[in-house]
Parts: sequence; C-alpha cells; structure tokens
Amino acid sequence: MPAVLGVSLDQGQKVLVKAEGKTVYLPCKVTDLQNWNYIHWYQMKDGEAPSRQLYISQRGDVTRDTSEANDFTVDKTMLYDLKLSNTQENHAAVYFCAYWDTSSDKKVFGSGTRLYVTDKAIKAPTLSRYLPSEKDKSDKHGKKTLLIQASDMFPDLVKFVWKRKDGEKWTDVSEGEVLEQRNGSPAVTVTSMLIVDKDKAKNDYQCTVTHEGNTAGTKTLEMKEENSKPTKGPTDGDQNSVTCPPSTEEPITNQISGDSEQIPSMFLFVYAYAVLLMKNGLFFSVVSIFLLKRKVGRKDKSSKT
Repeated sequence: MPAVLGVSLDQGQKVLVKAEGKTVYLPCKVTDLQNWNYIHWYQMKDGEAPSRQLYISQRGDVTRDTSEANDFTVDKTMLYDLKLSNTQENHAAVYFCAYWDTSSDKKVFGSGTRLYVTDKAIKAPTLSRYLPSEKDKSDKHGKKTLLIQASDMFPDLVKFVWKRKDGEKWTDVSEGEVLEQRNGSPAVTVTSMLIVDKDKAKNDYQCTVTHEGNTAGTKTLEMKEENSKPTKGPTDGDQNSVTCPPSTEEPITNQISGDSEQIPSMFLFVYAYAVLLMKNGLFFSVVSIFLLKRKVGRKDKSSKT
C-alpha cells in the first residue's frame, strides 16, 4: 500500500474488539482535504492482500466492489464511517480508509483499524519492569538497561513511549536508544528496553504503556535507578504480590531490580548490544568512506592545478 499513512484521515482507535452479533462503527474522520472525489475502504485479512470493499462519494453515494461489502452500511450523519450491524468472525481484519489526491495522483491511506470479532474479554497486560540499582555494574561498554515487559494480555498489542526528564521538562527518548522484541511462545510477550550510559541511569525516566483496544489500558511507569539492594521478589505475606492473572482492564505491575539474573529473556541484552554495535560500525564505515573520497578528490584537484 504505497502511500503516506495518516496524513489527513483520522481512523481513531487502532483496535476494536467486538463479540459476534454486535454492532460496530469503523471510523474515518475526513479533515482538511482538497482535490479528492471519493473515500475508499479497504479490508486486509491476515496473510492476504488488501481488497477494496466499497467507495463513498462526497454526496454519500456508495459503490460496492464485493459481495461481502453488502454487510456494511453508511450512516448519513457519519458519512465516511462504516457501520457493521452483525459482526461475524469473517469480518475480523484491518480496515483502511483512503482517498486519491488528484493533485499528486497518489492514494493517501489512514492509519488503519484492526477489528477483532471474538467472545474473549479484553485483558490488560501484566507489566514487569527492571530497574538497575547503584550496586549493579555496568557492562564493558559503560551501559545500563531499563526494561519493561508486557504479557498475559488480549489483544496482544501494546505501545511503549519512553521519556527522559531534563530539568523540569519531559522529553522523548530517541529511537536509537530503544529496542523492542516480541516473543510469541508459548504466550505473546512484548519487551521494550532502554539502553543508557551508566551516568544517565541516575536520571528520571518514565515509560507510558498503551494497551491497544483497551480504553483504560494506558499506564505510565516511573523508571529510576534504585539506591536500595536488589529485591528478592514477592513473598506470601506481601499484599502487593500477584498470584493470578488480572480479571479486569486495570494493568498490574511487577517490579524487579538489581540482580540481572532476575531479568526475563536475558538474550535480549546480547541482541541489543549487537544491534547497537552494528549500527555504530556502519556509521563509522560510511563516514570513513566519505572522508576518504573527499581526500582523494582533493588530491586529484591539486594534481590538475
């Protein structure tokens, strides 16, 4: 789908979860658009190519391309939203609204909405975090790691946003400092890892975790290097210990700190540092080639003169 995503089309929630037989609206808010004639709706099922279902004119006329598109209707009060009155399992897919930009002859797509059709209830993730203590030694490259892991959830889609406190303001952490991995066996676990210099590990950090499809599933965790000894994990008398998966939409948090042996998926660290070293090596190689070419060019120029 070669287009710029989400330029002028707002599709609202990234994930919608509905039981069979229910009604759902797939939103598409059209704003600040010019040079267009129709809004197109595409359906993309897992493992399949996107397929256009229908398109809607500015007057509200609907033209359907497939027989399955007959399941969808358009409400005049919400002109470009799709209404599905009787959700079935075969409707589960990602839906994109789009329009042709006649000035550039390109099709512009919205960010998409994934529809789950299931009787399974939304389940907020269990969040586990690793905070290095001052007694933890940094690795040989002088780095320390802050880690958050989301598991035991439905749907299994989460978004992590890391921030660093600079003075009185919170600023976004650069993508080059963050690594993310998704592990699907036996259950889906998503891990986000922030790698910082050991001197910066004492700064205040926070990570906002958003559980897609869950209106109450956003939680911000404070991440700061601890002064105390490593925790040993919950005990039978600990009221904050977690003994069973959550049954509500409110996420729960397990905190781990200090001992690196407590960190789940330790292979992530090896992977993370390998990626960082590869990025640094590639950067220096490109710079070296550029400087070498410039030096050779200067020599050629001086020899000609």
